[in-house]
Amino acid sequence: MKSTFLLSFATAALLLGTTVSAQVDLNALLQQHGGGVQLVPDTDPFTPNTFVGSFTMEMHLFENGKEQEHSPVNTTIHSSAEKIAIEGRTPGVKETMRMIIDQKEKWQYMLMDDGAGTRMAMKTRKMKVVDESPEAHLAGDVQMTDETKTIDGHVCKKMIAKDSSGTWIGWMAQDIDIPFHSFMSSVSSTGGDIHDDALVGVHGFPLEYEWTSTDGKERVQCTIRDLKLGAVDEKAFSLEGYQVMEIPTLPMGH
Repeated sequence: MKSTFLLSFATAALLLGTTVSAQVDLNALLQQHGGGVQLVPDTDPFTPNTFVGSFTMEMHLFENGKEQEHSPVNTTIHSSAEKIAIEGRTPGVKETMRMIIDQKEKWQYMLMDDGAGTRMAMKTRKMKVVDESPEAHLAGDVQMTDETKTIDGHVCKKMIAKDSSGTWIGWMAQDIDIPFHSFMSSVSSTGGDIHDDALVGVHGFPLEYEWTSTDGKERVQCTIRDLKLGAVDEKAFSLEGYQVMEIPTLPMGH
């Protein structure tokens, strides 16, 4: 679950840090993060996003019981029927990055603002990460419990998901009736994740969650703030003020 929210930024950073002249094999780099992971052109038929609105994820990152230096990380997501914008802000860092994914036209943009007046945007064909490793096809163990608590006026049910990497515990708002599986697919670059099969039929929106690695060394606590349903600020998808550079898709290795 944790990796689903973060992989869009990880993939974007990978694209951003790879120059055309170097002709770096992106797939070779992805292989360092696990066998069977490939970056391929996204040719999937367009499906409108099930979630329309915006929210901010405040994520506290812990390692060996200690909160990391640049924690918490705040990530704001805007989602229309056709586009998603993801912007991250880290304490003490003036630079900002925003990723815009045009799911209908199959383009993605990485917007960089150095905080000193320089604004650059890199435009590439929309790619997706596919994971053919055996672990990727495990459904995992997902359980919706009857335990409830109210968060910001929303009645939430406790959901527990476990796989080989760790345990994810989330509080799902029951009055936000979206297919959770489809939402997770929309905000990630993977088109789904390890819990694909088990999440089919699960509805609701996680207003709080915590992920703990199997070895207990890593932990993520996340709270959803500023949730707005059905209202999307179109400025989140704007390229105004940015110098746009189109980068051809690099050759894919095998």
